[in-house]
Amino acid sequence: MTFGKTLQRIRRDKDMTQREVAQAIEMDYSYFSRLENDRFDSNPTRETIDKIAEALKCTEDERRELLAAAGRMDEELEKAARIAGERPALGKLFRAAVRLPLGRIEQLADQVEAEIEESRKQKLRRK
Repeated sequence: MTFGKTLQRIRRDKDMTQREVAQAIEMDYSYFSRLENDRFDSNPTRETIDKIAEALKCTEDERRELLAAAGRMDEELEKAARIAGERPALGKLFRAAVRLPLGRIEQLADQVEAEIEESRKQKLRRK
């Protein structure tokens, strides 16, 4: 689904008009309308999307959906991608993980988080 269609669906779900959203973020109404109608030269920036998401009182999932539809990453993913570029083993792990089924990815993420938590607890016990 395009950015404009995603934005339009979320805005309508929030029962707001284009004008209300544009006014809330001090954006030119015609620009907002062009965003919603997919008539823009380049995808909106993460900052613009964050302002729109805030005005619409989006959930974190809705915000991520808008970012993805615009071809943008949230800050955490961008930071992780930057680190993966600097650490070959981490990049290899990410490339392998994207080919796994979602359930397996969730299992691995839970396992990693549990190991991190255990490591944190051990450090606290040593102090």
